[in-house]
Amino acid sequence: MTKGFTEDFETIKILVDSKTRTGRTDAFIIAFTKMEKQSRHLFTYTIYQFPAFNLSHYRKILAVIASKRFLYYENFIKGFDGIYPQTFETIVGSGIYTPFISTDFPRIQKLRNKILHGQPTGSHLSATDLKKEIEAIQNWCQGVAETMMTEIGYDGMEWNSVRTN
Repeated sequence: MTKGFTEDFETIKILVDSKTRTGRTDAFIIAFTKMEKQSRHLFTYTIYQFPAFNLSHYRKILAVIASKRFLYYENFIKGFDGIYPQTFETIVGSGIYTPFISTDFPRIQKLRNKILHGQPTGSHLSATDLKKEIEAIQNWCQGVAETMMTEIGYDGMEWNSVRTN
């Protein structure tokens, strides 16, 4: 496990282990947000590895990203794929990538959208069911963190993605 992953998912562990009524629901939403943040951080980190960009471009790059209304998890993966010599899938490994992106992510995203908007999921999720979904997110983020740390020297979980190697 990378340091960034361990630190970033500590909040999730506290919520999952808590006895609060909404602890696992809250942990699920926060875990999803951390997963989205990881993809955005990996994308922006990769931008700063190009000689054409440096830290003085931070506000401009942030403004472009912020100005886009519909930027989602998969958009940042596509962006990464477009600027890095190897694809996200190649780095993470198709054995992890394909099942998560094609099966787990669509299910988790649908649940997230329903839960976040206070709508019934239609799945009658128990606390145990939510814990399994949280574990799927954690396993994905951990796998991404470890493989990206090896490949690019950054796990996407550490706070500052605006840096060069």
